[in-house]
Amino acid sequence: MKKYIILILVLLYVQSVRAQEIVQGNVTDIGGHPVPAAIIKTIDVFTKKTLNFCQTDDKGNFTITAKEGTILRISAMSYKSQELKIVKSMPKQYITLEEDTKMLSEITVKAKPVQLSGDTIKYLLNTYAKPNDRTLSDVLARVPGFEVNKENGEIQYEGKTISNFYIEGMNMMDGKYGLATKSLPKDDVATVEVMKHHQPIRVLDDFTYSDDNAINVKMKKGAKAHWMTTFSGSLGLKTHGGLWKFETFAMRLKPNFQTILTYKTNNIGDNIRREADDLLSFDELHSPLTALLSLPSPSPLLLRGRSLFNRSHAISLNALQRINENSQISAQVTYTNNREEATSLRQSYYYMNSGVKAVETSKQFVENSNNLFAKIKYENNASNHYLKNEFSGNFSWNKQCLNEQGTNPHTMLGNLPIYTLKDNFSIMKKYGKRLVTFESKNILELRPQQMYVDSSAQSINQHYYETNTDISGSFKLGKFVVSGKAGVNAGIHSFSSNLVGVPDSLGLLIGKSSFTFAKIYINPDIEYIIKDFEFTLSSDISYNHYKYSLDNVHYKFLFSPNFHLRWKVTARWKCFADASINTIQINAAQFYPTVVLQDYQYMNKGFADYHLSKEKNMGLGFTYNDALGGTSLRLRLTRAFGKSPYISTQDYIGNYIVESLTPGNTKYNSWSILFTGSQSIPFIKGILNVRTLYDVMNSHIIQNGKQMPYDRKNFRLTSSIDIGLIKKVDFTYKLTYSFNQMKMPMLGRTSNLNSWKHEGKVVIPLCKTLNLESLTEYYHNEVAQKKFKDIFFQDFSLKFKVKYFDFSLALNNVFNKKNYGYGFNNTFSSSFSNQDIRGRELMISFYYKP
Repeated sequence: MKKYIILILVLLYVQSVRAQEIVQGNVTDIGGHPVPAAIIKTIDVFTKKTLNFCQTDDKGNFTITAKEGTILRISAMSYKSQELKIVKSMPKQYITLEEDTKMLSEITVKAKPVQLSGDTIKYLLNTYAKPNDRTLSDVLARVPGFEVNKENGEIQYEGKTISNFYIEGMNMMDGKYGLATKSLPKDDVATVEVMKHHQPIRVLDDFTYSDDNAINVKMKKGAKAHWMTTFSGSLGLKTHGGLWKFETFAMRLKPNFQTILTYKTNNIGDNIRREADDLLSFDELHSPLTALLSLPSPSPLLLRGRSLFNRSHAISLNALQRINENSQISAQVTYTNNREEATSLRQSYYYMNSGVKAVETSKQFVENSNNLFAKIKYENNASNHYLKNEFSGNFSWNKQCLNEQGTNPHTMLGNLPIYTLKDNFSIMKKYGKRLVTFESKNILELRPQQMYVDSSAQSINQHYYETNTDISGSFKLGKFVVSGKAGVNAGIHSFSSNLVGVPDSLGLLIGKSSFTFAKIYINPDIEYIIKDFEFTLSSDISYNHYKYSLDNVHYKFLFSPNFHLRWKVTARWKCFADASINTIQINAAQFYPTVVLQDYQYMNKGFADYHLSKEKNMGLGFTYNDALGGTSLRLRLTRAFGKSPYISTQDYIGNYIVESLTPGNTKYNSWSILFTGSQSIPFIKGILNVRTLYDVMNSHIIQNGKQMPYDRKNFRLTSSIDIGLIKKVDFTYKLTYSFNQMKMPMLGRTSNLNSWKHEGKVVIPLCKTLNLESLTEYYHNEVAQKKFKDIFFQDFSLKFKVKYFDFSLALNNVFNKKNYGYGFNNTFSSSFSNQDIRGRELMISFYYKP
């Protein structure tokens, strides 16, 4: 009997196994991108019960065991479900899921505020917003993966600055998008889309791999039907005088027209000038001219608003008109007027082979600046061609005054205007699998500047013009894209200087010169792309002609190869490696015959030489991004080796420090580690952000005729956590630590500087419409070797919110702190400063959004 029972069981088992089918499949979206974490279920036809289930992997693959006749259901968040019937000998299934917008709106609002669609990640903004947030930048600062610079509105995603900023698919702001991020009302924004591997030029889609991130801001429907406006203002009292702040913002969005108008003014320490910064301009020519004249002013931005004594005005106009589906014209005009004051007491130590020189000064600094920027741009961006012409002007009028008392009293005045014109033209045309491009870029910069130091006067006039014209072509050859560029780059730097009131023994005081250069170059490039790998090998080959007006003609042949490798390990993990050998171009701005009085103490001396510096760079890293899980990580390790035919010199001559270059090999090496990460923490309704940077550099200079090696180390850690565990109570803690070391082996000295900053912010609801906000800051700074200064700030504000209005009453710097101490290292010098800061202030403010 027992044998029969076993036989029956075996037969039943075999029959059951025969009825089972092993089903394999691959799930993608309509764009062909894999859908990870899709749910695969087998369901009984009659009972509707789930019999088995699994999930797709990062490449969209799955394997599941199912019975013949049952139903296979495939589902994923934000996609329509599909069902298949299991049949005998079922082949591998290739399943394409369609987007389900209704499901998205239901799930996104109630559950996860993120939608994945290929290389686009959509964030529902309101799910991250807090009651006291007003602008887009306020909310983005707490979204995993994002970093927002509160000063200029710059946005980074996964550690990289975004390449393009769109509003409803149109790029009105170009690189100056800080005005938008710091002004767009968060209540009018529906979603923020991050477009990874974004290529803004459509004709390049088939020819070039892009590793850039772009952002597209989608507005709510109600925000597109009328003018969006906001108004805010503040009045207050300080120890001596009154306080004010007023801002207005207006935006109009139509299907083919966009415009933004802003006006801002304040004297409460808000640096609105930074909002007009050009955050990304990688495709333009840049002038090599640097600030030869520069007053040694206290840093007015050290504590942002607490240390900035200002009177600022800024007005901007941005407009974009879409002509047709492919073409548009845009215009930008920004004007800023700014007056800043700063006062400090500084103690500096200059480390020399003959001993240490100590200088103590009190500084009173005033700067008046005016800046006008205007740009007009036409763009035609079609699938088979691209045309762009962009003309811009940037005009700066800057006057500075510095009065120093102490060891060496001085009075300095500077008139430092800079006028810049640029024009960028490009046209691309696609012919089947071939692409031809013509580009012409031009820049003109003028710097007629003067500076007066006691009885000395320095006048400099610099003109710089450069043009770069090239033609390039690309063609596809299977998995390869072969490209090449050939062009001419030429420029001229004219220089004249007149210095009076200093000893002739320092060098030539009056003189003029010109330096011209011309370069004929080719840039071959080969790119190989398969499903998960992108390999690029490129080089810069050029023949250069140099002519300095005080020397003979010189020629150089240069070659610089570059290598890049990117590997998409999974949908979330990506690795990259790059290496380059660069021969660094001669700097036209270093060729001038005279000494230049930079300030009351430092002098610069021109250097005419044609030897070239070489540098080898290697980089490794990875990124990990799980938008649904709220995780974003980026790590990059960089190693650099350099060899320069020059050595920096530093000579102490009387009361002056003369800096220049001298022939001689200088080897240096450096390495750096950059890590950024953010992680949402659901159980405390919070987010954790971490950013670290560590770099090391070894080099040397010649000081008073003797070679002096020095080593530098820098470490900076920034971490913050935002917690919203208690309903309507928001708590944020931020820690910033920095370490800077300068080691001088020949002198047996090391200068270590440490600083800590703790910042805590809490928002507590007192009733439905009234909140209490508290901000606490604690600084622990090294102000002398192993001596620290502690400073504690406390701010309070009451915020009352009704339908269209926000009102607030703020008391800042409750303990009326008046100065702030810090230290910093320069090459063979250390300085410790006590800077005046804003005292106690009482402000009443309103914010109105119709």
